[in-house]
Amino acid sequence: MTRALTTGQRTIRPDREKRCPDWCARAHHCTARRLPGGEHASRPEVWVTDVGRFIATRYRDQAGRDRVELRVVLDLADDEQVAQAQARHLLAVTRVVVDRVFGPGDQAAGGPR
Repeated sequence: MTRALTTGQRTIRPDREKRCPDWCARAHHCTARRLPGGEHASRPEVWVTDVGRFIATRYRDQAGRDRVELRVVLDLADDEQVAQAQARHLLAVTRVVVDRVFGPGDQAAGGPR
């Protein structure tokens, strides 16, 4: 059977589909076997630092494509103009770093893509 089996509101995938990868948190984090467009999900990794929290969660979709969600939670300055500048600067610097790590490059050498 190639279609998902449904019972009520929940969708159950056939057993022959891929099992969860080792890093998948399973349980309520993983929706790969429960939902038609579901995906595997890791437990969020949280780093608490002196400047704020960094949270990363890995996902894998039904086609096997991996991605990562990164959240950063930081306190902004009390002054509105400074807070706006901090937020924009963080966004700009994050873009530069993401381009550097995930942009075009030599994948075979283990460097940025």
